[in-house]
Amino acid sequence: MAGPAIRAYELARSLAGHAPVTLAAPTGSTLPQGAAGVRLLEAGLVDYDALIGAVREHDVVVAQLLPPRLLGRIWQEPTRLVVDLYNPTVVEAIEATRAKPARSRARLSRIVGRAAAAHLAAADLALCASERQRDLWLGVLAGREALEPDALERLAVVPFGIRAEPPEPGSGPVMRGVLVAPDARVLLWGGGIWDWLDAPTAIRAVARLPDEVVLVFQGVKRPALLERDEHAAGPAAVSLARSLGLEGSRVLFNHDWVPYEERGAWLLEADVGVSAHPAHLETRFAYRTRIADYLWAGLPVVTSAGDVLGDLVRSAGLGRAVPPGDDAAFAAACSELLSDGEPERANVRRAAQELHWDRVVRPLLEFCRTGTKRTVTRHRARQIRHATIGQYAPIAMETLRTDGPANLTRKLAANARRALKRT
Repeated sequence: MAGPAIRAYELARSLAGHAPVTLAAPTGSTLPQGAAGVRLLEAGLVDYDALIGAVREHDVVVAQLLPPRLLGRIWQEPTRLVVDLYNPTVVEAIEATRAKPARSRARLSRIVGRAAAAHLAAADLALCASERQRDLWLGVLAGREALEPDALERLAVVPFGIRAEPPEPGSGPVMRGVLVAPDARVLLWGGGIWDWLDAPTAIRAVARLPDEVVLVFQGVKRPALLERDEHAAGPAAVSLARSLGLEGSRVLFNHDWVPYEERGAWLLEADVGVSAHPAHLETRFAYRTRIADYLWAGLPVVTSAGDVLGDLVRSAGLGRAVPPGDDAAFAAACSELLSDGEPERANVRRAAQELHWDRVVRPLLEFCRTGTKRTVTRHRARQIRHATIGQYAPIAMETLRTDGPANLTRKLAANARRALKRT
């Protein structure tokens, strides 16, 4: 699982101790171990009837971004709608589409902007991962409508959490003696290598460090898109490591995604957790979930400064937050923590307790217990209709550009069938 699925699963798992919970996931999914109290519904976003039926059987539905037509149906149901906007798509899209043609970038920006506006208007409660993200979504609200007196209360901060149970070692080593020498000093890059991150700075930093220091990339591509992931920057990172003579010796890439329940073994064999990103708009509002994993495993952290968790690393003494793109500073920070990272490890253990899922989930749990449905008004209906319908034309044009006329025709026909079935 990548971040969105992990968050959905862990929120479901945390709420299951208080009420029956159903987790919807595409056909072929299985629940990880330790999912007591969570029922699996095998239904993806295209399975409208199954999802609408499940919504009507529950008091609260929690969803990340939904297709326009599905959102347009769910918000009018008696079920309370919680929209999880922990992933700030309106700024992520700027970096994710940087290499696309100008017209395509403009279309995709319209799609994500209107989708965000529709979800904010439809939600009875919206979740975000930090106070900084909360300000972002308040700004989106203010740009789309007159702010209501309860606008702040409608946005709850629920960070990406970590489990209270510590990571478990594997049945055997996964890195030491397998990928790297038993006595190597391991810098671990958790998660994938996306094009809005900065793997090159971490790679160049390793070239400045002693030979026993090794950088391991735990993953390269998203698990659901192993054959085709346009946002994966793994090939460029591999090429850089090869050009520096580091690939396979000092910089190692795991091209298979590590199963969710096995990632703890990788973390436990590392010495320092690392992450790097450029200084751009996406960074300011990002919440680097891989850093949360490092804290879970008690690892000191070296990261680029500029995001929320980078600020936490610096202020709470959890490691080093260095200037973006500065491989010399990155290397120096890694060297310091490898020499003596015990004070930082103690700080990490204390900070991790504040991020346990059962703690961060409390605002959502309170809403499930006492929250109310917002009144369905003509004004809200008009806002949602305008924001959802406004996505159709740019979605169709982008589908035509990327998938061709035949796939566009099939998708339009499927949407037409759903609309006719509803009527």
